[in-house]
Amino acid sequence: MEQSVTAIEIAYPTRKEGAFPSAIGSMRPRAQVIFNLERGGGVSDTRTHWVPPRVARAFERDLPELPCSYDHATQLLDELEKNLCLSALTEMLGRREYGTHEAERKLHQAGFRRGAIEHALKRAQELRFLDEERFLRSYIDERIRRGWGRIKIEADLRRRGANPFSLEGYPEVFFSIEDDRARASALLERKPIPERNAFERLVRHLMSKGFSYAVAADAVRSRLASVEDVDDADDSV
Repeated sequence: MEQSVTAIEIAYPTRKEGAFPSAIGSMRPRAQVIFNLERGGGVSDTRTHWVPPRVARAFERDLPELPCSYDHATQLLDELEKNLCLSALTEMLGRREYGTHEAERKLHQAGFRRGAIEHALKRAQELRFLDEERFLRSYIDERIRRGWGRIKIEADLRRRGANPFSLEGYPEVFFSIEDDRARASALLERKPIPERNAFERLVRHLMSKGFSYAVAADAVRSRLASVEDVDDADDSV
């Protein structure tokens, strides 16, 4: 038997709930859209849909005319959530590139439901707003400019749920031993030489930036040798 919506209530999270999420990276507090239902024979019931506050506010501004069928009311809510989820994703991508997995996680944390997220991701991919290959290339190039090594870049991409090996020609197109040594050496030029255990400490520094031990050790040896050459030249004056 079809259920009829006789009233709709909106309950928003409190300021305290919004200011103090339960954990870093957890889902933000959501609003409740409560449908009061009646069926034949005077039987009443309620159904609650949890949605992001922005969806609840937009729904509250344009509630369906009551009474109406439960299917009609929930369809309107679902369509509204899909549209606002796509808008939220577009806003995110306007600030920076995202990988698909990271974008999905961010939308989930914002409180959007699975159907809305899947719709937004698919539509953004169709429009080329969301492009995994473009994200990976942009991310890798930007981190290389920062001086990161391959190991650190790959580890951070794994944390974001992205796979650089899906790129054609990876890693050879992006990394070479010569370039890695040059970038490692450039990092050392800006770092003072420690007075004690210089080799070990500088190697650890470069490895923390994502360079392999072999690359780090070569760069450190060259740096220390250049300092020794300068010292010998000064002594001979």
